[in-house]
Amino acid sequence: MSGDVDQDAVLRARNVLLSSGRPTPREAVEAYRVLARVSPATYLPRLSRALVDLGYGDVFDELPQARLALFEEAAEAAYALDGSDPMRTEVLLKALEPLQHHLFVLGRRAEGLALREEMAGLARRALDTDPDAPVGDALELWARALAEEGRHREAAELHEEIVRHARPYGSRSGGAAWAVLEWMAEAEAAGMRDMAEAAARELVEMEQSEFSARGTTRSLLFFALLRLAELLDGYGEFEAASAAYDEVGELLAGFAASGDLSPGAYLYPYWAVLFGLSGRAPELPAPGRCAPAFGAEIGKTTPDVRERYFAELPALRAAVDAPALDADLAERVLAHRRLTVRSALHAVHRRGYLFLEPVLPLFEEGVALARRLYAADAAAGSAQLARALFDRASALAAGQRFAEAHPDFQEALALRAAQR
Repeated sequence: MSGDVDQDAVLRARNVLLSSGRPTPREAVEAYRVLARVSPATYLPRLSRALVDLGYGDVFDELPQARLALFEEAAEAAYALDGSDPMRTEVLLKALEPLQHHLFVLGRRAEGLALREEMAGLARRALDTDPDAPVGDALELWARALAEEGRHREAAELHEEIVRHARPYGSRSGGAAWAVLEWMAEAEAAGMRDMAEAAARELVEMEQSEFSARGTTRSLLFFALLRLAELLDGYGEFEAASAAYDEVGELLAGFAASGDLSPGAYLYPYWAVLFGLSGRAPELPAPGRCAPAFGAEIGKTTPDVRERYFAELPALRAAVDAPALDADLAERVLAHRRLTVRSALHAVHRRGYLFLEPVLPLFEEGVALARRLYAADAAAGSAQLARALFDRASALAAGQRFAEAHPDFQEALALRAAQR
């Protein structure tokens, strides 16, 4: 192949890479384009990575088609590697990841889905050969896409596979807990009750063991237990749910007295995911319409679905305030909770640990609406008021305002007990 390449161009390319000054991303791409023709096994992986790096440059923020062309070329370079090259799968997955993401940004969802499915196939084959193969998030990306498409049973089964791969690393990173959380969410969405409950219990046990082993924040255990209690309540396992709620209450009482001194970076997105799950039922989309994968952080939702989900916030606010709901307070309470859940996810996504300030008024408004409903019809409003109080308590706890959260939680527990 080297005979087909201008040797002066090869020399210039080597000089660019070996010079004392670091080449610019564009210079590196040009050099690797030349050298990949001379020594493909060595330089195609480098060309692929350099093209991805160049494509991520700010200069392409306003040039989406040019960015797409670079990501496509990166994938082509990876595909061109010999099938026997042990690095081919890793290089190819790293090239396909930005390409699939950008396809969703451009609204080319069908192509993005096809790439995610291909990536999952590559990852599964690699893991069958080597359980420690570096396959990144390929399986998770496909599972989340399945969830967005409403294919929850397939997503649950794939997440169960992901959990099997993640479990051995549970004590060394937080990844296993996130994997179990997504598994639980999709099993619940698929109506796989036993699997969902088993996953919820495993999540609690994992947070208990992680807290003991690594001193991680007790707030993660608090929110995992709260979700287990909600799940058991929804399944009619009231005695088991009461035991879980009591354990949550004991944790919260301890927080109110002494705080949780190590909140950790995962706290806010972790709470947001579990809070989003508690409000997923009214968010289920019409057939053929995608929804976020509620078991994952909203930032990991495909860009097209996430943008539409948040773009609907003004319409939800208008629906809550519509005069047509003046005569149906129960419907207004439900509509308001949809607005609150979505707004909370948006706040955590955009503001991180500063999420509470912009959304706390919504939680307070939700409690006020539920109290009005309860005052008008205690039988109809009791569950709604308990729900609104649990919501506000969990949001305050996520914001580390435990002394304020505790009375809400205790009142909600009393209302729940009175319903039984």
